[in-house]
Amino acid sequence: MSDKRIEILDLAEKLIRTKGYNAFSYKDVSGPLQIKNAAVHYHFQKKSDLGEEIILRTRKKFQKKYEEWGQKSPSEKLNNFIALYEQNQSFNLVCLVGALGSSYESLPENMQISLTEMSKEIRIWMKEILSEGLTKNEFSFNEKPNEKADLIIASLLSSLILDKVTQDNIFKSVKVSILKGL
Repeated sequence: MSDKRIEILDLAEKLIRTKGYNAFSYKDVSGPLQIKNAAVHYHFQKKSDLGEEIILRTRKKFQKKYEEWGQKSPSEKLNNFIALYEQNQSFNLVCLVGALGSSYESLPENMQISLTEMSKEIRIWMKEILSEGLTKNEFSFNEKPNEKADLIIASLLSSLILDKVTQDNIFKSVKVSILKGL
């Protein structure tokens, strides 16, 4: 992948996570990178192609992380998962699902499909972590693993959004509550 293509993806992802998908244009990408709009179109013919590539790239990063965590304990996997959200919080970014989910209905179909698949994968991973934690007696909770997984993911996702809105460190209290609830 060319350096310019990576720069375009990196900046567009940051714009999505700070402004939202519908709030930026190719000009917002080309200007800071000091390239022409045509250069962005060369790499990504349509904005939906750029958006879908960002989702696919994020999915690949998640998949790679999850594979790296394969031999870790469920507690370590959970802490690593939470750390991904914490990293977003440290840069004042919302997670990609949160950034795109609020405008899901207005997203192009290719992006909707990719975002749905990414969300399913994340939910499956969290359910697997929690199920393994129950089996190994590392976790104890009353909900079904899929219910607890949804609660954890929704809490992490929404805490990043609330941090931006309130300027409070809501993520920190959510993280503590998640870990206490296991």
